[in-house]
Amino acid sequence: MNSQEVVVMLEECRGAVLAGAAGAPGEYQEGYQRCRESLSAELQGLLQEAVEMKWPFVPEKWQYKQSLAQEDKTNLKDMISERLPELLAFMKASILAGESVSAASVVFLVDRFLYWVDASSKLLQIAKALHRLHPGTPLAPQLVLRQARLSVNTGKLQKAEYILSSLINNSGATGSWVYHQDSDRVLVQAVSTQIRGQILQKLGLWREAAELILASLVGFYALPQPDKKVQKCHFC
Repeated sequence: MNSQEVVVMLEECRGAVLAGAAGAPGEYQEGYQRCRESLSAELQGLLQEAVEMKWPFVPEKWQYKQSLAQEDKTNLKDMISERLPELLAFMKASILAGESVSAASVVFLVDRFLYWVDASSKLLQIAKALHRLHPGTPLAPQLVLRQARLSVNTGKLQKAEYILSSLINNSGATGSWVYHQDSDRVLVQAVSTQIRGQILQKLGLWREAAELILASLVGFYALPQPDKKVQKCHFC
């Protein structure tokens, strides 16, 4: 699926959300069920865990393991790349059927891959439109932080600061998202602090930036399981 096809499909999904208030979701239930059943068992499992808010960031199999089996070495990026047309089709079917939580779970799952292919802004437009139409739909902290990251990249530092300060000051709270473990809150706050440090670094405030980045590392290493992504950019 090339980048233009991705953009077209995302635009179709956004259009479906915007038209959702006037639609008749019941007419689309059959197509929604068919799309869901066509997904692999592994993808269905990941989407269900996203619906259940099992993690604030989509995890890789290798992320918390010290000893890896061969099947653990596959990056989620590769699976998403291969199955992207099916996932986007399921997102659209979910939107048409009024299944906003299912649609949001797809947004969450494909977020990191679409960031790598420079399609995040289109995806986040869908997330925002879903939230406006269905305010009770949980949006993952990863998506909130993605918006902050895009704001930094486009020079909207004040907007990024507002998002990050809200997450840090409210213990990672974001709408109706439910944390199942305190360590997940710690992780979200650590990532938020890390990004704030990077903003200060961009502004040339090296000392303040170093303090925040050090604080984020303290948070990362306080997690009950060692996270191999600490050595990378966690929210990417």
